Amino acid sequence: MRDRVLFLDRNDMLCGYQLDRIETMDIPEFETMTINDAIEFYEIKRYFDADMHLKTWTETSYQEYERKSKTLYGLTMRFINNIDDDNIIKHYAAVDTLYHASFWQLFCICKLHKKISNNAFARLIQSDHISSFDLFEHKEVVTSYGPELRDYILTNVNHIQLIIHVYEQDFTPGKKLFLPDELTGEDICGYISQYVASQNVNPNHLEAIRLMRATVQIPITDEIRLAAKRRYQEEAEKMTSKGTLITSGVGVILSPDQEEVKKYEQNGNDYTFSYSIQWLKDTLDYPSVLNNFIYVFEVVDVPQMRSLQVHTRTQSGIFDRVFRSQSSRMYPDSFGFKSVQNMCNLQMNAYYEFLNANGVHLEDVLQWVFTQYLQEVFGFPEMRTRFPSKGTTYSEKCSTIITAFESILKQYCLYVRHGTIDFELMAMSSGSVKFDMVPSLLKEKYLYGKGADYESLTHLMFSDQCMLKFIPRIHKADQHYKSFLELLRNETVYLSDYHDRDMPSLRFLEKHSMIHISAEGLIELHDIRRVALLRDLYQHDVINISHYGANITPIITEWEKDGIVYGNNTLFSQPEVDYLNYLLNRAEYDNGLEIRNRYSHGVLQIDPDEAVHKHNYIILLRVLVLLAIKINDELCTLNPIEPIQP
Repeated sequence: MRDRVLFLDRNDMLCGYQLDRIETMDIPEFETMTINDAIEFYEIKRYFDADMHLKTWTETSYQEYERKSKTLYGLTMRFINNIDDDNIIKHYAAVDTLYHASFWQLFCICKLHKKISNNAFARLIQSDHISSFDLFEHKEVVTSYGPELRDYILTNVNHIQLIIHVYEQDFTPGKKLFLPDELTGEDICGYISQYVASQNVNPNHLEAIRLMRATVQIPITDEIRLAAKRRYQEEAEKMTSKGTLITSGVGVILSPDQEEVKKYEQNGNDYTFSYSIQWLKDTLDYPSVLNNFIYVFEVVDVPQMRSLQVHTRTQSGIFDRVFRSQSSRMYPDSFGFKSVQNMCNLQMNAYYEFLNANGVHLEDVLQWVFTQYLQEVFGFPEMRTRFPSKGTTYSEKCSTIITAFESILKQYCLYVRHGTIDFELMAMSSGSVKFDMVPSLLKEKYLYGKGADYESLTHLMFSDQCMLKFIPRIHKADQHYKSFLELLRNETVYLSDYHDRDMPSLRFLEKHSMIHISAEGLIELHDIRRVALLRDLYQHDVINISHYGANITPIITEWEKDGIVYGNNTLFSQPEVDYLNYLLNRAEYDNGLEIRNRYSHGVLQIDPDEAVHKHNYIILLRVLVLLAIKINDELCTLNPIEPIQP
């Protein structure tokens, strides 16, 4: 598979990798094709459909390869359309793991759900290689094979994750899953009850069930939630009786036997992230190492490229909001935030040691990114920096990498402002770079919410504390929703359901096109684009405008005019700036780790504990990886793709 084409979007460092295969690719005889050939031809066509091509191609060669791609895709269509009841199981068994999601995409494109019988499909989904989340992502499949998928869920208690995912999904990024109509509310309640009473339960799933509220699709009862609560307590008592305390922790495992690239498991209050050693061994080239930080270890979200390590307002639970310090001098290091930090440090430490054991040094990868990759791929000017050498202590490594970080930031600032890097000019500056002053190459980059209207809109639409979500007649029917948005998505709501005191809030939402109130008083969501955009901003505290389509420009212009949002052009978003200040300085936060300051001032050099220095070094490596991703994202946004050579 490393020699095949896989479609990746523009933000992926391997976007376009192996696409040059089409240059020498022959049109095969149909009889010699395999299922992976057919899928690869589809992956190639996706690049041309997205108008993405290699920088080395001329217009003439592009047109030639586009015509070839169409011919190859014709073979794909012929191959997929030849799949029937007799051969589908054989073909699916041969599909490479990385092509599983694409198989189901082609399944729907070719409308195989109209051709493959229910009996054949029932046999197919018993395969050990079926990814439930890929399967239930396609509504056509779920609709066509409802009875079979109903049985598929009900006969395996391990599919409880599907039910919980569907319950929790909303206007959030990521896969949206569908459940078959044949799976009734009674089925789901019975299934959840069966899981609660089963022998092997995950306490974290029990806790999720206990906290569920009844919806139209999942009408969970108080009796089930009480049973989940009691079973959770039983499991806790078992652990206590064995002398084990219930703790909240995270673990990172590199597994030699795991087929999935990454896997997430919960056991009580413990969270385990496991990664395939085989995958990591197969991706030891420098571009793939950096790419793994994005797609495997998820340092940022795709395509927004926002750091997922920072604290956001929605990350805090009610306990944090009520009891923890609200001082602007304190970084909000909530319990959720601390768990994320522990996980990120464990990930980096495990991967760093793995790379060293396999002859790859992350310091060399980072050196390559800043001094070779940027220059060769984007024509970036010469950048000078020095990363820690292999034989130094972790104390020395920390001091060296801090200097490298500062130097790279200064050089990037000079490039953005002057289009070149003047090292004599750089030498004139002896102060540290302020993270919120590092400029962006993009004219429009980040968008933030501001003002009373923004706070009101987000509170009314998305907050679990807003009482617009509560309607007595629906509440009496045992229906409970987390927000006004969730209520509108699941119920028929009228103006008459609300008290006069609620009218100003509803008219305010109507004025800003969040909702529409008909002449008959029916309340519905009005502009889904506005709702989704505002929710993204509410959840992450920032939006990267450059990764949204042009169709949102009029909305942003209107919101800016109304004083609801504002933008700026910096390399780091404000949440990332706050996070970096928390990690490295003390200028902004009294509870900051001030790693940069303490090494720069010589405070930590005298500490003889190398474990302390290694812990700090792991954090600093995370910071450098984030910097590499942020700069690469800007340059990728401004430049067409070209193949990445290891």
